Amino acid sequence: MLGIKTILAIVVCLLGINHGHNVMAHALSFHTGHPKQYRVLTAVRKKDEQSNLPQLLYFQNKKIWIVGDSLMVGRDGTKLLKENCPKFISQVSHARVNNDYSFSGAQISGNQQMRTFDLTNNVSKIILDPQFQSADILLLSLGVNDLNYSDNNIGYVQQRLQTNIMRLHSANLNVKIMGLLPFESYMKDKRSYYRLAELRMALTEVYQSFGIPVLNWRQAGFSYDYFSIKDGVHPNSMTYKLMSTTIVNFMVLNRSVMPLDISNQSLFVSNGWQTNEQGQRQYAKNNILLTDWQIIDQTAYYFDPITKALK
Repeated sequence: MLGIKTILAIVVCLLGINHGHNVMAHALSFHTGHPKQYRVLTAVRKKDEQSNLPQLLYFQNKKIWIVGDSLMVGRDGTKLLKENCPKFISQVSHARVNNDYSFSGAQISGNQQMRTFDLTNNVSKIILDPQFQSADILLLSLGVNDLNYSDNNIGYVQQRLQTNIMRLHSANLNVKIMGLLPFESYMKDKRSYYRLAELRMALTEVYQSFGIPVLNWRQAGFSYDYFSIKDGVHPNSMTYKLMSTTIVNFMVLNRSVMPLDISNQSLFVSNGWQTNEQGQRQYAKNNILLTDWQIIDQTAYYFDPITKALK
């Protein structure tokens, strides 16, 4: 039998879908104990005032795959939550959710040398999974770990996302891909040289170049602050529930997304340091990898002429 918390979560989501374009969902603020309002994007109501609940039934028994980081795994900064986003999405949509390829620490442009789960090596495993060929929807929820823990330049991050979207599309021509932008990061010491807003814009450019719908939490009307996140990165349990509602509504609104447009791809340019999936440190200038001796920021470096890797 469903628990009380699960039933309440489903009721909140269904109320959101049935009451107009935007709804105010109430949650307890963990730092004050007082009711806190979160503005959540909901499914659009038809002009004849009929409920959009039948549109949610579109997802019943659909196969939804999620490739994400610790937010999709369900970490709250101290522990793994049993009531996480994939579980709520499955309960509300009655879809079959596969979250086997979401990992804590996952990055778009990481590498195995850093003990991260980079997207390229992860996708290599996904496309070998015979079940992926029957996936109906793929949610990509990555990027915050590139911001926090990687010094790869932002153009290289875009290139890795673009390349792996094309690989996923080639493995399943019918899968509908949707992009979820990084949620938030209040970490003070980040390794990257760009801001969260710049990363969101860069990832949006890649997704939109394919015609992929993008969930931008702020633009979706999702309201949160520092106290919605326990350790500067991971949401608390109540925020996760509201995030799940927003994701489901986002999928409802974009359920008729067209197949990917790969005919006219944008050129994303890598400028600066990058570490490839084999752990090789390289330096690019306008997509050209440097070789031999180079002076970078008043320091001499030697790059192998064959591998282009730093020695």
